[in-house]
Amino acid sequence: MNTPDLKQSKYFMDDPREAGRLDAKVNTDEFIENFLTSRIPEETNTYIVDIGCGAGAIASAIAKKYPYTTVKGVDLSNERLEEARNKCKHLNNAEFKQGSIYELPLEDNSADFLYTRFLLEYLQEPVRGIKEMYRVCKNGGTVMLQDLDGQLLFHYPETIENLDKVLSGLAETGFDPLIGRKLMHYGLLAGFKLDHIDIRPYHFIAGKVDAHNDYLWDLKMEIAMTKFSDILGSTELAQKFKDDFMNFLRDENTIMYSNLFTVYLKKV
Repeated sequence: MNTPDLKQSKYFMDDPREAGRLDAKVNTDEFIENFLTSRIPEETNTYIVDIGCGAGAIASAIAKKYPYTTVKGVDLSNERLEEARNKCKHLNNAEFKQGSIYELPLEDNSADFLYTRFLLEYLQEPVRGIKEMYRVCKNGGTVMLQDLDGQLLFHYPETIENLDKVLSGLAETGFDPLIGRKLMHYGLLAGFKLDHIDIRPYHFIAGKVDAHNDYLWDLKMEIAMTKFSDILGSTELAQKFKDDFMNFLRDENTIMYSNLFTVYLKKV
């Protein structure tokens, strides 16, 4: 098994609570219906790879819904992979391996369909990661890249103190809040041909945030507090930033949004 690129781990808020937050956030049935169903041939042994699979919420749902497929999940975190394996312990068509997107523990030209979501935004070398997906993808196969555009950027009024400083600090780790609009270009640089692009709203909070998303955003901010402290220079400033951000979301007079880019690429 390839040794993971441990430098990659610092690009993530790798907290034990993060896996649960991500699981709570995704509607697996909706995701599969919107983005994968048309790409998975019926009754065909399709080999699918989920890169950055986390605790396996989506990979396990695919394996259950399409028992004739082979699903492999790859993630850096052994703890999250153990959760994924537990989800799939009664399934014989799902497997999980530790590895980095930069060095996938998979054979050349082996997978029919690979996808990654909300991972490339954290990478310092996204094209390098996509090139590794190209290596693993079969000729005629498909890669799906999905990520956000405008995360934390598109809002009004612009009253969140120190947001620019936080974003600048996160950028030094590789975080790119505008990665969505770059996915097509990066995919072409990696050698793929464009198949299809889907763009739709993702975060869309007009007025006071609802209770479910309030909980998820508050947890996300709490998980990132250590990083905020490093960037802003103190726990007090980090706490104030978190409070300002959450107060913004809870204000009836504010709006925040981002867009979801989904880019399908073909290897020809």
